[in-house]
This record gives sequence, C-alpha cells and structure tokens, in this order.
Amino acid sequence: MIYKPEDTIEEGGRIKGRGERPASSSGIAYLLFIIFVIFAGIWFLFFSHFFSVSEYEISELNVLEKQAVVGEIETYLDSKPNLIKDRRNILLIDEQDVAKHLMNTFFVDSVTVDKSYPNILRLKIKERQRSVILVTKNKIYIVDDYGVITDYADEQTASTTKNFLSSSVPVDSLKEIFVVAPTSTIYEKGFEYTDSKRVRNWLDLAANLRDAGIWFKALYLDENEAGIVKIILKENKDVIIDIDAPLTSQIETLRQFIQAKPAWDDIHEYIDVRIPGRIYYK
Repeated sequence: MIYKPEDTIEEGGRIKGRGERPASSSGIAYLLFIIFVIFAGIWFLFFSHFFSVSEYEISELNVLEKQAVVGEIETYLDSKPNLIKDRRNILLIDEQDVAKHLMNTFFVDSVTVDKSYPNILRLKIKERQRSVILVTKNKIYIVDDYGVITDYADEQTASTTKNFLSSSVPVDSLKEIFVVAPTSTIYEKGFEYTDSKRVRNWLDLAANLRDAGIWFKALYLDENEAGIVKIILKENKDVIIDIDAPLTSQIETLRQFIQAKPAWDDIHEYIDVRIPGRIYYK
C-alpha cells in the first residue's frame, strides 16, 4: 500500500482518498429522490386536478334532462366526506355508490356507471316509461308505468297540461295520457300512487279508444271506485266506463253512439256505457 500525504487514515486503518464521498451521503440523496418521486406522484394523482371528472357521457335520455343528471352527480360528489379537496377525483369515486344514488333520486329502472381515465364518467341510464301525467286539484305529477310518482311536472309541462285540458284537442297517440284525480293530497316523489296493473289498465283503455277512432282528452278517476273511470271526450262530455270489465263491448257501444251523431247539448252530466249495447245519459 502506498500512502500519500493528501490521504487520511480513518479509524480502523482504512485509507480514505480526497475524492471519496461517505457512503451515507449517496444513500441520503437516493432516499430524498425517492421521497420526492412519491410526493410528486401523490400530488399529480390527487391534487393536480388532472384526474378530476370534467366530462360526462350519458346515454340518450327521453324523460330526464342530461344537465339535471350531471348536476345531481356533482352535488352528490361535492357533499361526500373526503381527505382531499378534490371530491370529484375519478380515482376516489365509487361507481356503484353513484349509480345507487341516481337510482334513488330519479327512480329509473337501472343505472350503470363506468370510468374512462383520466376524467370521464360514462353513464347508461334506463328510464322508466313516462306513462301518465296525473292532475290533482293543486298539483301535477309525472307517473311511470309502475304507478310511481317520479317527478313533479315542470313549469312548461304544467302550463301545457292546463291549456290542453281546457281545449278541445284530443290526446296525441304518441304522448302520455292525462289522468285527473279529484284529490287535494300532496304526494312526494317516489310515492307509489297506484300499482302497475292499474296503470296498464289506463294505457290499454287509451289504446283501445284510439284504435276505435274515439278521440278523448283525459281520464277522470272515481274517488269511490277504483275501477270506474270517466273518459273526457273532446266534446267535454264524460263517459262512465268500467276498466275492470271487458273493454271491447263498452267501447264499441260508445263508438256506435258517437257515429249516430247525438245531440251533445242534450247531455249535461254523463254518458254511461257500462252495459254493453245500451247507452244511458243524463
């Protein structure tokens, strides 16, 4: 071993050259680099907003409005407790949780939520059929084919409904049917107003009337008997019918009566066709 004056002797006799660094210094530098990478990664993933949901791809909607769905998702995500400020971070979103919330909020048939990185939520929503516009004494509701009140009528629907019921225009076969209920009860969204069988009865009655060429405006429910319905004709005459009895004969009786061109002014209260082949009116 050749000893140079510029070298130093460490404890234990090891010779340390001037150009050598302590092993611990390079280890610390490496550790600091690793820590930096970890913190930079955490910042990028959770604080940079690169993974913050900013776009929503939603399947075609017929009843719901896309903006209403987006607004509900964002309000829900912003209200969730979270350790980081960005509550819309796609990495922290539970797709099943969002789907369940939308199911409870909008009363749809099904919701599927998928993530598309870095910042897109994809939603497939199967809506319940908007079957009935229910008109009560003080409010107008949307009822689906399960008999559930899914929403309150918006301002435009309410205005259109009121104008329609006061006119002589018959129901368009492509639109919902109007059902008038003589009640002042206030219903909440999600309330099961009736069952799916009863809604189906209303829809079948409407379809059969249209097929027979009988134009009507709305169905008026009897508050005492669930099976008794008054059809409000475009002439503003009420026709009593029993939807729990065979419809064909009742509708045929009404059709023949209309074809006979009755004196509508002589009918002041109702037309009764519940006995096939016979007409009673008052």
